[in-house]
Amino acid sequence: MKAVRVPKERAEEVRKLAEKKGVKDRRRRILAAGDFVEIPIIDGSEDLFSDYEIVEQVNPVFSSKMDLKSELKGIVPEEFIPSNYKILGDILMVKLKEEARKYSRTIGEALLKLNPRCKAVWCDYGRVGMLRKPRVELIAGNGSETLHRENGCVFKLDVSKVMFSLGNQAERIRVAKMVDEGEIVVDMFAGIGYFSIPIAIHSRAERIYSIEINPDSYRYLIENIGLNNVRNVIPILGDSMFVTPEKVADRVVMGHIYCQDFLPAAVRAIDGKGVIHYHESTPEAVIERPIRRVEKACSRAGRRCRILNFKKVKNYSPGVYHVVVDVEVY
Repeated sequence: MKAVRVPKERAEEVRKLAEKKGVKDRRRRILAAGDFVEIPIIDGSEDLFSDYEIVEQVNPVFSSKMDLKSELKGIVPEEFIPSNYKILGDILMVKLKEEARKYSRTIGEALLKLNPRCKAVWCDYGRVGMLRKPRVELIAGNGSETLHRENGCVFKLDVSKVMFSLGNQAERIRVAKMVDEGEIVVDMFAGIGYFSIPIAIHSRAERIYSIEINPDSYRYLIENIGLNNVRNVIPILGDSMFVTPEKVADRVVMGHIYCQDFLPAAVRAIDGKGVIHYHESTPEAVIERPIRRVEKACSRAGRRCRILNFKKVKNYSPGVYHVVVDVEVY
């Protein structure tokens, strides 16, 4: 678990920066040690603090974990109490072990008590299919629609209908900061605007084609374009395999981790020379598989490519990583 280590006189400045970027890890407390302060950040966001020292916290202090254990002591077996949870706007998302589900309402009500500004707790069972439909269950409170803010953007969503990954927030702002003035961007799996909205706000892209196949996500994409008052996002409802525009893009974002079959369409979208950001869920044993897939797709299309960057976005499951390949196609 990463933290930014700064002198005490810089602590408030860095804390505000972490909160503004939406990468402060709310699960852990800020720690003071001598003349320095450790501000917890979400793994994968280290690049945003390149001017500061990044440390690995061996013994982090959790702000809510211990409170939840104390709240449920003697009521729920300790091994069933979740060690962390996520907050989207005013909704809590938590994952529970199968054996813990009989205590779900008790756990949910305790979480609401500890987070009085939140209105509901939903248990997250994962996503289904290419539409990334969430499998969730309401375990406490009421309501599923919320407004979530990060990186200077606002996202409206319904957690029972569309997914939202907090672990990708550093990646979303990283890509947005890479977009040069006047670029045309194709976002092949736009969802509710995960990448498109930050790009529109934090860059001077000329145009962003945002493609989404899920009607629920597409509806929120339309709403989020309006909420963020961006005028260069062009929403497209359809399957990226068939509706991705060809020979228009300077940059293509492939933010779905199971999108290898769409690589030919992404390559065709590049106009002359451009960059593709290709995401994949990859077992450690075949960690270079995404690179090979990108190179093969370019070769088959008669194009050349150069790998610019290959990095882990986050841990997906034990021994499996969510990675991204930045590749220049020409």
